[in-house]
Amino acid sequence: MELMLAIGLLGLALVLGAFVAKIAEKFSIPDIPLLLLLGLLVGPILGIISSEEAGHIFEYVGPIGLIFILLGGSFTMRVSLLRKVLPTIIRLDIITLIISLIVSGIIFNLVLGLPPTNPAGFLFGAVTCATDPATLIPVFSKVKIDPKLAIILEAESIFNDPLGIVATSVVLGTLGLSHAKNPIIDFFVLSGGAIIAGIALAKIYEKIITHAKFHEYVAPLVIGGGMLLLYLGDYLLPNLTGYGFSGYMAIAIMALYLGDALFKRTENEEEYKYIVNFCDNLSLLARVLIFVFLGACISLDMLIKYFVPSLIIALGSIFLARPIGVFLGLIKSGHSIKELIYFALEGPRGVVPAALGVSTSILIKKNADKLPGFVTKYISANDLAGMILVATFMTILLSVILEASWAGILAKKLFGEYKGKSVH
Repeated sequence: MELMLAIGLLGLALVLGAFVAKIAEKFSIPDIPLLLLLGLLVGPILGIISSEEAGHIFEYVGPIGLIFILLGGSFTMRVSLLRKVLPTIIRLDIITLIISLIVSGIIFNLVLGLPPTNPAGFLFGAVTCATDPATLIPVFSKVKIDPKLAIILEAESIFNDPLGIVATSVVLGTLGLSHAKNPIIDFFVLSGGAIIAGIALAKIYEKIITHAKFHEYVAPLVIGGGMLLLYLGDYLLPNLTGYGFSGYMAIAIMALYLGDALFKRTENEEEYKYIVNFCDNLSLLARVLIFVFLGACISLDMLIKYFVPSLIIALGSIFLARPIGVFLGLIKSGHSIKELIYFALEGPRGVVPAALGVSTSILIKKNADKLPGFVTKYISANDLAGMILVATFMTILLSVILEASWAGILAKKLFGEYKGKSVH
């Protein structure tokens, strides 16, 4: 793909995305559905961006955008707040995530006529199991609700992003499309290595930033470190040794530890603000590009062909997989039935599923010959790639529209009018 063409398409997406986001802000609605529809408009409907061009651009936009988003989301999360609700967050981010993945995968397989336990379905479940802080944080800034509940859902969404990426990598390994081979061992290796690497770099950066005033240069220092973590964990180590760690999860851990450490030090207030502002701006650019190019990646023929099964799968993921995961994950947690219902119906999917959906679809098409027979016996590589892409699109679109729309109404119905201060 020519460089100037890529620059032109990126510029078009950012300009139109800015207008669309402004419209969403004016009407106090989430911008994600409008950005997805914008992608459909400039992609398959008007043909300004072809699905192939969108796919080529997404190979770079997706991974780099995820770095910015994970850094920005984790950097501003306070450990002191997490400690208060940590048992619930751990359950949601492990038990609920795994159950949601499995149930979504079974639904995907049943709708498409595959055996219920076929890994093809679990790949879709892994791609869409993470919830979205970029949707939840703006929603809870407007909805009057107990701050404890808002913090639980926001923290869950920040930390299930990297776990969703790890889960996707593990499932891809079972299909011969990544370095991961043994699902259970690889999950703990990828996660454990990420925690160690993330904390190690955060401690190094804490000492460097505290003893040397980087001022505005602290932002590229931290972002560059995040990029190197991804390179080291997901590329260099696996190619040299056969084992690595989740670079994305390491980025989130590094940002959480470093952000909390700098926030507590008054002498580092300037550096803290530089990093927050820089990551916020880059995260905004990444969100616009990720959602616009997700919509543009879908061809009109693909959308028509996979629309009905994708709609059924998306509804199953929203109204069956997430609620089952929440209720089983939070058994005997001390939360009331009303709180569990609210958690179950407030799990919008967003940036990470969008990036994973496109990246996974591209990976399957590029490595169609590597897919095992227990998958291709039931579904072709092209159909699997198309179904994951369109079903992910539908899951994001419906979950954001529905769950952002009823967040305030549902809170009032379940808990009544909240009189205290909101979390934001």
